[in-house]
Amino acid sequence: MLTAGSEQLGDRIREVSSAVAVRVTDLFLDRHPDWRVRYGSRAVTHGVQDAGYHLAFLAAAVESEDPAAFAAYARWTGRVLAQRGIATTFLAENLGQVRDALVGHVSPEQTAQVAPFFAAALDTLASEIDLPPAPPLSVSADVFLQAILSGQRHAAVRIAREALRNGATVLELYVDVFQPVLYEVGARWECNRLTVAQEHMATAITQYVMAQIYEPPDDRGEGRGRVVLTGVEGELHNIGAVMVGDLLELSGWRVRFLGTNLPASSILSAVRDTLPSHVGISATMLFNVSAVRQLISGIRSEFDNRIRILVGGAAFRTAPGLWQQVAADGYAADLRSAQAAFGASA
Repeated sequence: MLTAGSEQLGDRIREVSSAVAVRVTDLFLDRHPDWRVRYGSRAVTHGVQDAGYHLAFLAAAVESEDPAAFAAYARWTGRVLAQRGIATTFLAENLGQVRDALVGHVSPEQTAQVAPFFAAALDTLASEIDLPPAPPLSVSADVFLQAILSGQRHAAVRIAREALRNGATVLELYVDVFQPVLYEVGARWECNRLTVAQEHMATAITQYVMAQIYEPPDDRGEGRGRVVLTGVEGELHNIGAVMVGDLLELSGWRVRFLGTNLPASSILSAVRDTLPSHVGISATMLFNVSAVRQLISGIRSEFDNRIRILVGGAAFRTAPGLWQQVAADGYAADLRSAQAAFGASA
């Protein structure tokens, strides 16, 4: 969990963020009046917004007590700016101004506490003057994690869109950013480093980002076949199944996602209406596995083996072979294996 000093400093940075962002933008544009000429009113608007991002990510890194996280943010931001032809030296200057402006708003002890974070960020920028324009997805994942843990949904959308703009595919974004980040969120919750509210917020923001960036294919006919995806009664987590559904849809499947926490009778009714070739069932908690077993039994009794049933989710990752015990046809440990499981049986 957070130490009291780190939490207080993070809160203080957020409290003064607006005032500091305005001050820093004024200082930067006074030193570079040509930016006002080049960008007009956007120079102020974007300057305040960017300084606000710097402060928001700083607060998140401080609360995590992780200067490397702020350095990762600086590296990612430097690459984003390089893509737009803006030299890294401008970002370093801006971060230095943020550091100096904070001095008047925090105590001397807090100034000393935050110094290593700026040092880490500035050292990173100094050692990578010729930053490659496209941010690696691993760096995007580090920064995306900071964004969702600090409640910055618009920053999270920006990070995802930058990755797509720089050549990443939706599959890569889901597999190499969203999935490992959510695994990390779950791990931090399990070891009591995050509250339930923080875990739910991080998941909700990720789902919001997915909704903002996902564009379904134009041709949504029968394609490779029909799939029903669902969670059983008592299952409250759905983001993994949503990701699988999106990626299957992009691969040519016609997907019907039922949601989670549904009684078996409702799921069976949807299967009768849809007549899919595949059913995917997700379970996060082990205590929901019995409901998965009962649902599979119900599908088998009505459709024999005409429907291929695949299972996935954290419950099955914790116990190898559990998917066989519930009489499923296959198991997907993650997004890539889910695609492979459906693709291999197409």
